[in-house]
Amino acid sequence: MNIIVIGNIVAFIGAILMVLVGFIKTKRNILIAQNIQFLIMGLGNLILGGVSGFIVNIVGILRNIICLRWNLNVPLKIFFIALQVIINWRFNTAGLIGWLPVVATGLFTWYVDSNSEIVIKTVCIISECMWIFYDFHFHNYVSVSFDVMTIVSTFVGIWMILRDRKNAKEAAGEAI
Repeated sequence: MNIIVIGNIVAFIGAILMVLVGFIKTKRNILIAQNIQFLIMGLGNLILGGVSGFIVNIVGILRNIICLRWNLNVPLKIFFIALQVIINWRFNTAGLIGWLPVVATGLFTWYVDSNSEIVIKTVCIISECMWIFYDFHFHNYVSVSFDVMTIVSTFVGIWMILRDRKNAKEAAGEAI
Protein backbone atom coordinates (compact mmCIF):
# COMPACT_ATOMS: atom_id res chain seq x y z
CA MET A 1 0.00 0.00 0.00
CA ASN A 2 1.30 3.45 -0.85
CA ILE A 3 2.87 5.29 2.11
CA ILE A 4 0.91 8.46 1.27
CA VAL A 5 -2.35 6.52 1.52
CA ILE A 6 -1.33 4.90 4.83
CA GLY A 7 -0.22 8.23 6.27
CA ASN A 8 -3.45 9.88 5.19
CA ILE A 9 -5.54 7.09 6.74
CA VAL A 10 -3.78 7.57 10.08
CA ALA A 11 -4.11 11.34 9.70
CA PHE A 12 -7.82 10.92 8.97
CA ILE A 13 -8.41 9.25 12.33
CA GLY A 14 -6.51 11.99 14.16
CA ALA A 15 -8.17 14.68 12.07
CA ILE A 16 -11.63 13.57 13.12
CA LEU A 17 -10.56 14.04 16.74
CA MET A 18 -8.98 17.40 15.85
CA VAL A 19 -12.28 18.75 14.55
CA LEU A 20 -14.19 17.43 17.55
CA VAL A 21 -11.77 19.21 19.90
CA GLY A 22 -12.97 22.46 18.36
CA PHE A 23 -16.39 21.94 19.94
CA ILE A 24 -15.07 21.25 23.45
CA LYS A 25 -15.61 24.16 25.81
CA THR A 26 -13.46 23.39 28.89
CA LYS A 27 -9.70 23.73 29.00
CA ARG A 28 -9.14 20.40 30.81
CA ASN A 29 -11.17 18.43 28.28
CA ILE A 30 -9.51 20.28 25.38
CA LEU A 31 -6.06 19.26 26.64
CA ILE A 32 -7.03 15.63 27.26
CA ALA A 33 -8.61 15.23 23.83
CA GLN A 34 -5.64 16.97 22.22
CA ASN A 35 -3.25 14.41 23.70
CA ILE A 36 -5.00 11.58 21.87
CA GLN A 37 -5.23 13.67 18.71
CA PHE A 38 -1.54 14.69 18.93
CA LEU A 39 -0.43 11.06 19.20
CA ILE A 40 -2.41 9.94 16.16
CA MET A 41 -1.60 13.04 14.08
CA GLY A 42 2.07 12.76 15.05
CA LEU A 43 2.18 9.20 13.78
CA GLY A 44 0.51 10.29 10.54
CA ASN A 45 3.13 13.02 10.12
CA LEU A 46 5.95 10.58 10.79
CA ILE A 47 4.64 8.09 8.23
CA LEU A 48 4.52 10.89 5.63
CA GLY A 49 8.03 12.09 6.46
CA GLY A 50 6.98 15.07 8.56
CA VAL A 51 9.50 14.66 11.35
CA SER A 52 8.89 18.20 12.68
CA GLY A 53 5.17 17.50 12.97
CA PHE A 54 5.87 14.32 14.91
CA ILE A 55 8.32 16.09 17.24
CA VAL A 56 6.01 18.95 18.15
CA ASN A 57 3.06 16.62 18.67
CA ILE A 58 5.02 14.45 21.12
CA VAL A 59 6.38 17.48 22.99
CA GLY A 60 2.82 18.87 22.94
CA ILE A 61 1.56 15.76 24.73
CA LEU A 62 4.19 16.19 27.44
CA ARG A 63 3.32 19.90 27.74
CA ASN A 64 -0.41 19.17 28.03
CA ILE A 65 0.19 16.54 30.72
CA ILE A 66 2.22 19.06 32.74
CA CYS A 67 -0.41 21.75 32.11
CA LEU A 68 -3.16 19.44 33.40
CA ARG A 69 -1.38 18.84 36.69
CA TRP A 70 0.36 22.18 37.35
CA ASN A 71 0.34 25.75 36.18
CA LEU A 72 2.53 26.21 33.17
CA ASN A 73 4.84 28.99 34.34
CA VAL A 74 7.20 31.00 32.14
CA PRO A 75 10.28 28.79 32.77
CA LEU A 76 8.28 25.68 31.79
CA LYS A 77 6.94 27.42 28.69
CA ILE A 78 10.46 28.40 27.67
CA PHE A 79 11.63 24.84 28.37
CA PHE A 80 8.99 23.28 26.11
CA ILE A 81 9.50 25.80 23.33
CA ALA A 82 13.29 25.40 23.55
CA LEU A 83 12.96 21.60 23.58
CA GLN A 84 10.97 21.74 20.34
CA VAL A 85 13.44 24.15 18.76
CA ILE A 86 16.48 22.06 19.73
CA ILE A 87 14.99 18.73 18.62
CA ASN A 88 13.65 20.25 15.40
CA TRP A 89 16.97 21.95 14.69
CA ARG A 90 18.61 18.51 14.89
CA PHE A 91 16.02 16.45 12.98
CA ASN A 92 14.18 18.87 10.65
CA THR A 93 14.51 17.70 7.07
CA ALA A 94 12.05 20.12 5.49
CA GLY A 95 13.85 23.46 5.66
CA LEU A 96 11.77 26.51 6.56
CA ILE A 97 8.44 24.71 6.12
CA GLY A 98 9.60 22.32 8.84
CA TRP A 99 9.62 25.20 11.31
CA LEU A 100 5.90 25.98 10.93
CA PRO A 101 4.81 23.32 13.46
CA VAL A 102 7.41 24.59 15.92
CA VAL A 103 6.17 28.17 15.61
CA ALA A 104 2.52 27.05 15.79
CA THR A 105 3.09 24.86 18.82
CA GLY A 106 5.35 27.43 20.48
CA LEU A 107 2.57 29.99 20.15
CA PHE A 108 0.07 27.55 21.63
CA THR A 109 2.49 26.70 24.46
CA TRP A 110 2.84 30.37 25.34
CA TYR A 111 -0.93 30.84 25.67
CA VAL A 112 -2.15 27.39 26.80
CA ASP A 113 -2.32 28.43 30.46
CA SER A 114 -4.77 31.23 29.72
CA ASN A 115 -7.92 31.10 31.79
CA SER A 116 -9.86 32.22 28.73
CA GLU A 117 -11.07 29.46 26.48
CA ILE A 118 -11.54 32.12 23.79
CA VAL A 119 -7.83 33.00 23.92
CA ILE A 120 -6.90 29.32 23.71
CA LYS A 121 -9.28 28.76 20.80
CA THR A 122 -8.02 31.88 18.96
CA VAL A 123 -4.45 30.65 19.28
CA CYS A 124 -5.61 27.26 17.99
CA ILE A 125 -7.02 28.95 14.89
CA ILE A 126 -3.78 30.85 14.23
CA SER A 127 -1.70 27.72 14.80
CA GLU A 128 -3.95 25.65 12.57
CA CYS A 129 -3.38 28.10 9.73
CA MET A 130 0.36 27.29 9.93
CA TRP A 131 -0.36 23.57 9.94
CA ILE A 132 -2.31 23.90 6.68
CA PHE A 133 0.86 24.85 4.79
CA TYR A 134 2.94 22.19 6.55
CA ASP A 135 0.42 19.41 5.90
CA PHE A 136 0.05 20.39 2.25
CA HIS A 137 3.83 20.25 1.80
CA PHE A 138 3.90 16.64 3.03
CA HIS A 139 0.89 15.56 0.93
CA ASN A 140 -1.17 15.15 4.07
CA TYR A 141 -4.28 16.15 2.17
CA VAL A 142 -6.67 14.68 4.71
CA SER A 143 -5.12 16.88 7.39
CA VAL A 144 -5.30 19.97 5.18
CA SER A 145 -9.03 19.57 4.76
CA PHE A 146 -9.48 18.85 8.45
CA ASP A 147 -7.25 21.81 9.35
CA VAL A 148 -9.83 23.96 7.61
CA MET A 149 -12.72 22.16 9.32
CA THR A 150 -10.97 22.57 12.68
CA ILE A 151 -10.71 26.29 12.12
CA VAL A 152 -14.44 26.38 11.37
CA SER A 153 -15.36 24.19 14.37
CA THR A 154 -13.18 26.30 16.65
CA PHE A 155 -14.95 29.44 15.45
CA VAL A 156 -18.22 27.67 16.25
CA GLY A 157 -16.83 26.79 19.69
CA ILE A 158 -16.01 30.46 20.29
CA TRP A 159 -19.50 31.44 19.16
CA MET A 160 -21.02 28.87 21.57
CA ILE A 161 -18.98 30.23 24.49
CA LEU A 162 -19.97 33.81 23.70
CA ARG A 163 -23.62 32.79 23.27
CA ASP A 164 -23.60 30.97 26.62
CA ARG A 165 -22.06 34.01 28.33
CA LYS A 166 -24.66 36.30 26.77
CA ASN A 167 -27.48 33.98 27.85
CA ALA A 168 -26.07 33.78 31.38
CA LYS A 169 -25.88 37.58 31.61
CA GLU A 170 -29.43 37.94 30.31
CA ALA A 171 -30.66 35.32 32.81
CA ALA A 172 -28.84 37.07 35.65
CA GLY A 173 -30.38 40.38 34.59
CA GLU A 174 -33.87 38.87 34.63
CA ALA A 175 -33.29 37.34 38.05
CA ILE A 176 -32.71 40.74 39.62
